[in-house]
Amino acid sequence: MRAGRFRPSPDQAPGDALRAWLAAVALRQASHHRDEAHRRHEVPADDPDRLASLAAPSPEERIVARGLLRAFHRLRAELREVLTLTAAGLTTREIAAELAIPRPTVATRLRLARRLFARSLTRRRRWPR
Repeated sequence: MRAGRFRPSPDQAPGDALRAWLAAVALRQASHHRDEAHRRHEVPADDPDRLASLAAPSPEERIVARGLLRAFHRLRAELREVLTLTAAGLTTREIAAELAIPRPTVATRLRLARRLFARSLTRRRRWPR
């Protein structure tokens, strides 16, 4: 995204465009990894088609994921941004540099985002604990 390769269609919702773009990137990366396995002399441990069927989410898992996304999108934009960057593996120092804000502000936003997200999840109770 930083390189400017994410250019969504104006007629598509931003969230849908981002999901489709990330899915395409992940699929391409997995394809490259699989194609290069012969250079690493790797032998697949299992049938890839069977593994793909195991990874398909059940209807219950989809409901849970939908509830999680709703709770996530209820957060303010700056809290979502900090939470997303943390989930991507960035440290508070890296997030502060990325967003050009002080590190204590990152820590405060992260703490608040986690607390509000958890509170939103326990309040809804739409999925098993």
